[in-house]
Amino acid sequence: MSINSVLVGSNMSLLSTMRQQLEDMQRQLSTGQKADTYGTLGSGRTQSITFRSKISEISGYLQNTDVLNMRISLLDKSMSRLEDIPSEASAAIDPNTYNIDSTGTTTGQKGAKIALNEVIGLLNSEADGRYLMSGKTTDTKPVVSANDMLYGTDNKYGLQQVVKERYTADLGTNKLGRLDLGTATGTVAGDTVTITRQGATTTPASVSSEFGYKISSASASTTDATHIKLTPTTGTDSAGNTVTTSYGVQFGAGLQAGDSVSLELTNPDGTKSTVKLAGTLTSPPGDGQFTIAQDTSTTPPTVDIAATAANFKTRLTDSLQTETKTTFQAASMMRAGDTFFDTAGGAKPQRVNVTDPTDNSQLATATGLRDGTDTDTVSWYAGYNAAIDPTDTSTSPRNDVTARVDSNITVGYGVRANETAYAQTVRSLAVMTIAEFDPKAGTLGDTNATTDAERQKNLQVEKSRYTALASRVDGVLAFADGSQKPTDIHTEIAVSGNVAKSAADRQTNSKTTLQVMLDGVEGINKEDLTAQILTLQTRMEASYTTSMMLNNLSLLNYMK
Repeated sequence: MSINSVLVGSNMSLLSTMRQQLEDMQRQLSTGQKADTYGTLGSGRTQSITFRSKISEISGYLQNTDVLNMRISLLDKSMSRLEDIPSEASAAIDPNTYNIDSTGTTTGQKGAKIALNEVIGLLNSEADGRYLMSGKTTDTKPVVSANDMLYGTDNKYGLQQVVKERYTADLGTNKLGRLDLGTATGTVAGDTVTITRQGATTTPASVSSEFGYKISSASASTTDATHIKLTPTTGTDSAGNTVTTSYGVQFGAGLQAGDSVSLELTNPDGTKSTVKLAGTLTSPPGDGQFTIAQDTSTTPPTVDIAATAANFKTRLTDSLQTETKTTFQAASMMRAGDTFFDTAGGAKPQRVNVTDPTDNSQLATATGLRDGTDTDTVSWYAGYNAAIDPTDTSTSPRNDVTARVDSNITVGYGVRANETAYAQTVRSLAVMTIAEFDPKAGTLGDTNATTDAERQKNLQVEKSRYTALASRVDGVLAFADGSQKPTDIHTEIAVSGNVAKSAADRQTNSKTTLQVMLDGVEGINKEDLTAQILTLQTRMEASYTTSMMLNNLSLLNYMK
């Protein structure tokens, strides 16, 4: 073998190795990576796999957070508006301003209807094809239309029909709020007026715990206890509670003008009303009075006790009739709205428990409620509605929809449109919207009156009912009873958003740190690599030159 072939072969092998090194360095320079496979990464491959796995996990959390932030942002806008509407609607529903148009709609009702439609729209908010306030069933529209809710659909009762059947049940057979007035004999014949809850004298007793007035108390204001004597009777209602079932009001011979009787009654919605009648010698008596009848056959005239009791009974009947058309009716409407809209935790809208809801005689004697069915009553909320246990946070509506934002942190941001705060808002606005007022009351077109005095009385009844209802609606919209408010739900969602944001900030910082560490394992230093490439190219050029010289070497050339 020739000397030059040995030297050239050895040099060419070195050049091949350097060319492979150059190609690998050029690949590293173009990709920024030390190796194109984990196998060629050497001892750093374990770290590389670990770092990449953690970065991938963090990216997943950040992606969850991005989606969550988008949904919470939309929820925030809807909830902010849901916080403002109650106060705006309350301002429009002024109990002291009774303005009614020819259709029987008051200014306050117009404002309530507009607000109701906006609230329903907000509760049906959606994002990316998902309803935000339907709990777990994000593909289900949570709230039915206002028209279906208020007036029903097909054969299903809506709120208006439920309110009417409830009012009939509350009025009872004598239309006095399930109170029966009678006359009894105490010391003398006919000296006592009895006020008895409907059903107390039947066998068995059937005093309703749900419908009509409840007698809270009665009191007399006199200068002598013998003038008016009050005797209560207790019994059991349909729920098994011991209650006052009647009062006897016995008048004495010494009754004087100014002596009075006050009857405190509990309305269907739990509020209290007081009916007070004071004795007067004037006939006819004024508002809140009854005439003390005189027996002029004696000198001086004495009190005709039986006639006085009859006068008291007549005036009490008049007062109760007025109450049942005003405050009592407003209370009945609010209670009907409460049982219709209180469906949180799987409850159903409730109806008067009768076999035929079109039979007023059945309604007037019913004693309880029943759940509405899917075929006879509109369910205003159609979203997820599982039971809620206050002692078990896993049943909270917030946990209906969750997002994992960290390895140990799951954020709940579920909302149900029938949560107490929103249900109360919808209830108050809906009840106000469907209330009925007579636009002809107080006018010559009033078919229920023949005199100016009667027309004015009818107008005052309409105004009083409006005031009673508007006051109750405003009270609900103020959320002053300590119940859940829209701000409470909003705050919980905001807290979830802040937790997610804090987690995202931490994850972003961690991802940045891990990326730097990964780059240190897999990446290159371009400046160092460029210098290495230049050095290698210089060596390769020198080797090529040497190889050419050796290839041309011979004994003749060498001797030259």
